[in-house]
Amino acid sequence: MKIGVIGTDSSHAVAFSERLLAKGHQIVAYQGGSTIALSKTRIATISAQMQQIGVPFVEALEQMQIQCDAFIITSVDATQHFEQFKQLVSCKKPVFIDKPFAKNSVEATAIIKLASEQAIPLMSSSALRFADPVQAVKNKCIEAVDISAPLPMLEPNDYFYYGIHALEMICVLKKIPIKDVSVQNHQQQHFITVRFEDDTVSTIRGYLQNRQSFQFVTHTSSLSEMYTIAEGDLHFYDRLIDELERFFMTKQSPIALAETLQIIRILEKMTQHAK
Repeated sequence: MKIGVIGTDSSHAVAFSERLLAKGHQIVAYQGGSTIALSKTRIATISAQMQQIGVPFVEALEQMQIQCDAFIITSVDATQHFEQFKQLVSCKKPVFIDKPFAKNSVEATAIIKLASEQAIPLMSSSALRFADPVQAVKNKCIEAVDISAPLPMLEPNDYFYYGIHALEMICVLKKIPIKDVSVQNHQQQHFITVRFEDDTVSTIRGYLQNRQSFQFVTHTSSLSEMYTIAEGDLHFYDRLIDELERFFMTKQSPIALAETLQIIRILEKMTQHAK
C-alpha cells in the first residue's frame, strides 16, 4: 500500500512513516505549512529526517491523489486540516487526521459533513487511546477515571494539542457522552473536571512542565487500580499503526465520528473556561 503523509512539522510524520515502512508499505510525503511558530521551524528538520529514511516528497497534494491509496494528515497546526482534507476528497480514499482533528467545532463539523457527502472513510485519534493499559481495562464497568498527565502548552490555555490525550483516554474508558467540563488553573498544573451523562465525575491533572509519563486510576464499585504509561514507552504508536492498517484496508474506522466531534467540542469548552 502506498500512503501519503501530509505535514512535516510533526515528529509523528517520522514515527508513523518508520513503522509503516517496516511493515512493507511505501510512503510519499508533502511538507505542508504551519501558522504555529514552534512547528513552522521544524518543517525543514523533519523533512530531512524523512528523506534520510528514504521517503520521497511531492510538490503538490494533487500529485498524491494519483499515487497513493490512503492518506495521513500529520500537520501539527490543526488550522491546516480542513483545507488539506478538501484537497483530498476528489479521489475518495481513506484519510486519517492526526490529533487534534480540528482547532474548533465549526471546522470539525465541516470536515465530517464533507466526508459524509463524498463517502470518504475518515478516522482521527490520539495514539494514547490505543496504549496497552487503556485497552486492557476498557471493557470493565468503570465508574470514574483520574488521570495525571503532561500538559505543555503550544499556546496559552490551549488544550487541543496535549489535553486531547488524557481526554481521549477518559472517553475510551467511560464509553458514555460527556455532559460538562470545568477547569481550574494553577501555576504548574491545570485541574480539569469532566462530568458525564450518568452524573459521574472523572478528572485530569495536567502538569505544564517536568512530566512525561501518564498515570491513571480507574474506579469500579469494588476496586480502584492504578496504571502507568511510562516515559519513553511508545508502544501506543505501534498499536495505532495496526489500527490504521485495518482502517485503510476495511475503510471502517474503530472510532465513531460523533465521538471525535464531541472531543473537539469539549476541548473547545476547556479552552474557553481557562481564559
